[in-house]
Amino acid sequence: MVALFVFGVLVGQVTSATASAASLARVSVRFDRMKISTGTTGTVCAEPSTTATEASVEVAFPTGYTLGVTGTFTVNTTNLAWPSGATAWPGIGTATNVSSQTVTFPSGELTVGTLYCFNWTNSSAVTTKSSATSSNLGSITTRSASAAIDTMTYATATIANDQIVVTATVPQAFAFALSANTDPLGELSTSSVTSSPTPRTVTVNTNAKNGWTVWARDANTGLASALASSTIASTTPGTNSTLSAGANGYNTGITSSQVGGSGTVSVATPFVGGSTGRGGGLDTSNRAIASSNGTADTAVLTLTNNATISPTQPAATDYTDTITVVGAGLF
Repeated sequence: MVALFVFGVLVGQVTSATASAASLARVSVRFDRMKISTGTTGTVCAEPSTTATEASVEVAFPTGYTLGVTGTFTVNTTNLAWPSGATAWPGIGTATNVSSQTVTFPSGELTVGTLYCFNWTNSSAVTTKSSATSSNLGSITTRSASAAIDTMTYATATIANDQIVVTATVPQAFAFALSANTDPLGELSTSSVTSSPTPRTVTVNTNAKNGWTVWARDANTGLASALASSTIASTTPGTNSTLSAGANGYNTGITSSQVGGSGTVSVATPFVGGSTGRGGGLDTSNRAIASSNGTADTAVLTLTNNATISPTQPAATDYTDTITVVGAGLF
């Protein structure tokens, strides 16, 4: 009978202490994961309504949530998208006690009307319950050295999965354009190298992550004339050359530029241009003239055709060649 009386007195004291606590003005507990059976970090916020000297704050977690040992409840006061106007909780530190569902943290003195927040930073501290339920209740209570000051209940939820997997497809893209389809060199001379008056360009745009290549071939391995039954032959196809006035020669020099992209454009060594008469001869085989090792935003190849003649080159007005230029991406 005495034991029962003592128990009743203790229960009455605890109930009275809780009942005497005023209500916190605002509270919030954010769990960074709401998926069932998942370890989570989170944030605790509360605004006191009673002027007192706080020494600790008790956070009661909902029934069914599994709590770690005291040392797992490490904290910081980094503002992680806290409610507007919230400030760092003074004096907060690693938990000093875990009892059933209630965790006690040390606290400094709080000011009425200020919303304070802190984060628990170890996902081993709290594991959500194993079932998906709504209105999972917990509470926050500020305490002095001996009594509860303010308290309020909060509610949260658990769900089967709290993540949205976003998927997308980026389609392969490859654009290839020639600036024009003719390159009239005009009258050739024995005293100078004749170069394209308006060099034609190839423009490549592609998202091929492994790069791209451009190839070229010609129809005649040189400038051929049906009327003269003669050809100004391509100069050493497959090697780089610089033409000299007064000797037959015909080649294609290439320079490059690029607005953007991950790749670096490289002109194939035989076709490097950039100076008068420099380039490489083409023949009827596809020859790689330039390539890149990544994507391209407005990669431009400028093709300059060069020709020279000897004094004995047969005259005719129909010297011609057709250069075919193609490209492909390496996706």
